[in-house]
Amino acid sequence: MLAVLEIKWSGIRLEESWKNEQFWLIGGTSAHLAAVIQGLLKVIADIEISFTLTSKSGGDDADDEFADLYTVKWTSLMIPPIVIMMVNLIAIAVGFSRTIYSEIPQWSKLLGGVFFSFWVLAHLYPFAKGLMGRRGRTPTIVFVWSGLLAITISLLCVAINPPSQNWQIGGSFTFP
Repeated sequence: MLAVLEIKWSGIRLEESWKNEQFWLIGGTSAHLAAVIQGLLKVIADIEISFTLTSKSGGDDADDEFADLYTVKWTSLMIPPIVIMMVNLIAIAVGFSRTIYSEIPQWSKLLGGVFFSFWVLAHLYPFAKGLMGRRGRTPTIVFVWSGLLAITISLLCVAINPPSQNWQIGGSFTFP
């Protein structure tokens, strides 16, 4: 509510604020994260990472709204946002299946978790639209690494918080 009041008082439209939030999340999970790691490497290990500035040319399609997104060189910086999207999709699927197959479904827990996951996915929508805008332009290795990381994170979550011993695969309950 406070954020809505700040937006109203500052005179920024709600749509502009939403787009700002989306691009802050995209930058925070990719370029900003890489900058923090680079800074830590410089301070702790005195490792200098250099980069080269290149000019951007316009996209091939002048009438395409997202033409500038297609001129991006695909790098490993795109893996963290893709992993976040995959983990949220996996979380929605697992939460839905756990609720459906449980003896006493807890729909409020599912709705809370699904709302949060959809909120994150809605913030990453422009990134996904730019990523999927042209088929065949994204290297397969980006999706392979992202999938492997998402599966690893999901399995770590299950290892840290395993299902109770009374539950079997498929959610059927057995009495001891």
